[in-house]
Amino acid sequence: MRPLRHGYTNDTRGDGATVVKRYQGGIDEALRRATELAVLERLPPGLPVPRVLSVPEGALQLQHLDGMHGQDLIDEGLARPVLRKCGELLRRLQQVDVSAVFPDTTPGTGWVVVHGDYGPNNMLFDQDTFRVTGLLDWEWAHPGDRIEDIAWCEWIVRRHHPRHVDALDELFAGYGVRPSWARRQQAAVARCEAFVERFRNGPAAARRTWQEHLAITRAWTEAA
Repeated sequence: MRPLRHGYTNDTRGDGATVVKRYQGGIDEALRRATELAVLERLPPGLPVPRVLSVPEGALQLQHLDGMHGQDLIDEGLARPVLRKCGELLRRLQQVDVSAVFPDTTPGTGWVVVHGDYGPNNMLFDQDTFRVTGLLDWEWAHPGDRIEDIAWCEWIVRRHHPRHVDALDELFAGYGVRPSWARRQQAAVARCEAFVERFRNGPAAARRTWQEHLAITRAWTEAA
């Protein structure tokens, strides 16, 4: 199996038929693996997620999904159709019964299924129609506020594709609503703060990286 592109934390390899994801990163590998396994097995049919084929020690063997990586399409100047589909799929995901995916969710919270790292960085697309063919990497999934994933998708664009910030209108058009900038920025800041805390006693380089992300995110204005 060959290493797959766009794998930043884990060792992910594929052969065109299956993908083996081995969890790395120095922190909470077992928890992240268990989370992804549980979520993939509980999500309802119809969502473009890989099937779990087997559960090797420290890894998951997953169905290979065809498609072009979202970040590659954005780099080719196709941010608008990609982000439109990101918004549309997130709207569908937030209609899933959260208690079916996370049975311990307290009723009446208004929470939804949160992917936890939602954006073109974890999505595959049909190159002709831009239909989403894969929503990958569910290791950060949890029940939570619906603002989290839409704010993080925006964060991915602002942080990694700043030349395409003007295409974010399509994300909100596909999603069907544009939450206030204050709420979106607050959610992105909270996510960065969580990563800073996660690496407080972990690798120093990772902690510095997230401290930098946090400072930049706090300084943003919506027009920036």
